[in-house]
Amino acid sequence: MDFYKICSIFLNLLCFAIQACGNSLDQGTLDYIASNLGIRYDVLDNFQDSWKSYRVRMTLTNAGSRLIPNGPWAIYLCHIRIIEPVHTKHNPTGYIIPCGHGIKVTHINGCQHKFEPTMSFAGLTGFQSMMVEFDAENWNVARTDVMPNWYIAAEGLQARTITSTAGESLSFVGPFDVSYKWKRITGDKYDPYTPEKRFSINDVSDLKKPGQLIVPTPAEIVGLDVTKRVNLKTGDWAIVASSTLKKEANFLAGELGLESNHMSSFRQIHLKNDVIKIGGVISESKEAYMLEVNAETQKITITGQSRVGVYYGIQSLLSLSQPEGMVPNVIINDSPRFEYRGMELDVARNFMPKNEVKKLIDTMAMYKLNKFHFHLTDDEGWRLEIPGLPELTEVGSRRCHDIHEEKCLDSQLGSGPGTGNSGSGYYTVDDYREILRFAEARHIEVIPEFDMPGHGHAAIKAMQARQKKYAAMGKTFEADQYLLSDPLDTSQYLSVQFFTDNAINPCLESTYEFLEHVVNSIRHLHHDIQPLKIFHFGGDEVAHGAWTKSPACKILAQKLGLNFSSPTIVKDLKEYFVRQVAEVSHRYCLDLGAWEDGVLGVKDSPYNRTFLKNKNVYAYAWDNVWEWGQGDRAYKLANADYKVVLTQATHLYFDHPYEPDPEERGYYWAPRFIDTRKTFGFMPDDVYANADFTRMGEPIVDLCKEMYKGKCVPLKKPQNIAGMAGALWSETVRTPSQLQSMIYPRLLALAERAWHKGCFEHEIDKARRERVRKLEWEVFANSLGYKELARLDKMNIDYHIPVPGARYYMIHSQI
Repeated sequence: MDFYKICSIFLNLLCFAIQACGNSLDQGTLDYIASNLGIRYDVLDNFQDSWKSYRVRMTLTNAGSRLIPNGPWAIYLCHIRIIEPVHTKHNPTGYIIPCGHGIKVTHINGCQHKFEPTMSFAGLTGFQSMMVEFDAENWNVARTDVMPNWYIAAEGLQARTITSTAGESLSFVGPFDVSYKWKRITGDKYDPYTPEKRFSINDVSDLKKPGQLIVPTPAEIVGLDVTKRVNLKTGDWAIVASSTLKKEANFLAGELGLESNHMSSFRQIHLKNDVIKIGGVISESKEAYMLEVNAETQKITITGQSRVGVYYGIQSLLSLSQPEGMVPNVIINDSPRFEYRGMELDVARNFMPKNEVKKLIDTMAMYKLNKFHFHLTDDEGWRLEIPGLPELTEVGSRRCHDIHEEKCLDSQLGSGPGTGNSGSGYYTVDDYREILRFAEARHIEVIPEFDMPGHGHAAIKAMQARQKKYAAMGKTFEADQYLLSDPLDTSQYLSVQFFTDNAINPCLESTYEFLEHVVNSIRHLHHDIQPLKIFHFGGDEVAHGAWTKSPACKILAQKLGLNFSSPTIVKDLKEYFVRQVAEVSHRYCLDLGAWEDGVLGVKDSPYNRTFLKNKNVYAYAWDNVWEWGQGDRAYKLANADYKVVLTQATHLYFDHPYEPDPEERGYYWAPRFIDTRKTFGFMPDDVYANADFTRMGEPIVDLCKEMYKGKCVPLKKPQNIAGMAGALWSETVRTPSQLQSMIYPRLLALAERAWHKGCFEHEIDKARRERVRKLEWEVFANSLGYKELARLDKMNIDYHIPVPGARYYMIHSQI
């Protein structure tokens, strides 16, 4: 080592010692580091020990001329896999990375980690680079696995986003250009598509026109004559409707641009209520309708079995009129396949503005979806103002750099050090009621979800902040009134998303005071607009080990006669919690909603339905990764008298990529990808028939016979399958454009299957089923291309456009 390098190291160590003693790092130096520190993140090897971990190289470059010194600063980042999991799990002191040039890594909470210099860090001189290699859990095969907006912080100074990581480009992430980067393990069958592969997958013929009249497909179309048409854009149509259908008439007038009813006009649209027959049989659905267009008399009649039936008839008329306003002579008799046709939106992980929510509701209505499942709370955020509990939004709706989480939640999911981003935000009472009115006008039920007892980090921290505030005032009762955590609980656990403190304690009376306050508040927000029908409490993913060292839970277990040392105690206590939630919601005549594992106990057995007093308990079946052996949960729950909403992750989770490509956005924990065609091909009447591939791409030939060894639970009570829903989880979704791209056009395929049973679903023979499914997809795909995407364009929706395929031809010529 030469003399100058020794001097440099000595001076930097001296600098560190001075800074450590005097905490003299100033804002200017911190700002310089944030502006000039180049970050490069490269996945080196997913194969190094198969399943357990992958290797990363982080390159740090000083792009300026000044020294980046040692000192009491740290780089904070969201890393969705635990870094150095062998060393950092449950280790709050951090781990010094070998050969890491004096760098220590610490897992803080959730995805939040920090890198900080140790005494041996020699600083980074101008235009110098250093490389730090470390291991992280499992694998990383997609650019969006890496979160943006890393930042640098030091105590007493303003934290700053590191410029090289800022924004949505993720340009600091290296390429996934070899198989051990884009594959998870050696047995992973998925490779990025080549142009030839895409061409072969897109094996549909161009029909030169939309393949179907309306999406979703009506039950019955008779008397279609495209040579005879009416023109809805003449501006002189009269809408004739009774006072009970005034709202529907006003909606149609607004859509057609009619300022008044021209009662003298011979062009008339009649709206009325009456019974609807389909195939000669009276429909049992209140959503059934008949649409009759008579081009000769210039009369249109929309008859609904209820107001909502009339509204869906209007939506079909508007669909028929696209794009030029000409509607063919036709009679349509229609009703839905399922009563529950839904879409879940997570705004807790990343917040979406009110108008974006309304746009989704508007599009749902256009395609006859009727349940908006509003996931308002999770570990990373509480998004609804609750009167009387301002801390829920003052603290729980904001993310920033606050390791004590007293003013805000600590940064997660790439939200950076400040609050001016998608990590922060909430709906005021007025915002929420505006959303309710918007949904009610479109006959869409809003189902708010408040996820508990797991996924409760935001609520727990907000109520701890409340306790501290009131305790400082000497108000002991108010301080503890809504507390959600036992201060003496020393339990150690990691949730699925690596939180150490996200399980709301079921053994505290204050937990149920909080619950009742929330239920009462949300009922009041709904009551004069759209009375609340379902209280959805989430209930999913309670971590193993939660509450096992809570004195309050030990006391409750003794009172209930539970063995506190039992390996099932967490599930036993969660069942107690669910019964209490059921009791509270039942008192207000509400149905109950939960994710499937929210109502499953030991050995995946559904809770005894008789202990839950609600008239209906909706279980949302989601975790159907075939090789995990849980694909039968939907049928177990239906057979146990739960109303099941199929939200199968393998086909209906729109947070997954469209292709198995590193550049596609989304998580991929269930299948590797879900394209629109896969959602279209979902068969809700036989969940086992949807088993196609394992997570790693191995074909599943016969799920029940081979993988489940002949033990597929049969569906004994099909009447308990309430319907189906899509879901958009927002961990990788930070902008409205990203949101729209992930939802559309998959939402249209969801709507098609929820409303209409495809002919292919009737086929028992697999080969024939695939042939029929391909033909029906061809019709649907042409409908998207020639009509429906243009409708989304008019709504300014940034839908996903697949990468085109190509086939190469060798042309021989003779000279």
